[in-house]
Amino acid sequence: MGEHLIKYRLRDDINIECGFVCKGNHILAAVLKTDDVISELPLSLFKSINFKTTSALIGSIFAEHLAFITGSIVNPIEKGHPDIIPISGSDSNEQELRNYPKGIEIKVTVGNIIQGKKLKAGDERIDFLTGITWQAHHREVSSLMGVIWDFIEYKNKKVPLITGIFFSDKLNAHDWGKISGLSGRNTKVTGMTASGKKKMGNGWILILDNKKYLSKYTRLL
Repeated sequence: MGEHLIKYRLRDDINIECGFVCKGNHILAAVLKTDDVISELPLSLFKSINFKTTSALIGSIFAEHLAFITGSIVNPIEKGHPDIIPISGSDSNEQELRNYPKGIEIKVTVGNIIQGKKLKAGDERIDFLTGITWQAHHREVSSLMGVIWDFIEYKNKKVPLITGIFFSDKLNAHDWGKISGLSGRNTKVTGMTASGKKKMGNGWILILDNKKYLSKYTRLL
């Protein structure tokens, strides 16, 4: 892969059973590709969009590269689940793609910071991080690849890069909280509970090779 300015601590025993082969080195390669793509974008872009949109952008780029590297495909429909599916699913209809039985679901978060602390795009968040919570639209998500990012100095500028990836295929309804947004036009969401976070933490795949991130993520998950 050549020289890369960002270094990660990787678990090399990762082998996710998801209808295609997905190992730790595949995930690392996809992360490095994602970092490179994001680093080419101007910081002004991330100042003009919110963190939720930034998370969605990072997730889409990462999913595209992970699918390519593993020989799978990104789910062809917008509301499809999971996000990456085996190539055999390319002939499936929309109803099947809404809940395909194999693949990897990806959720991205920037994490929660100290209440009242106002950080803007470009500000490193790790020192003020108080929690890591991934969200879903329902409590039936049982398998999840959770991504977290932060603004990192890379190629002489601060850009939003992946700082950790975690995985669990043992989640259940008790690992997700009460669903909010049931009224009006709000989107239905549920946040991961402490039990779910513990499962994700136990299934860490890679973390930025930096003492602050290694220590904080270990403590919060």
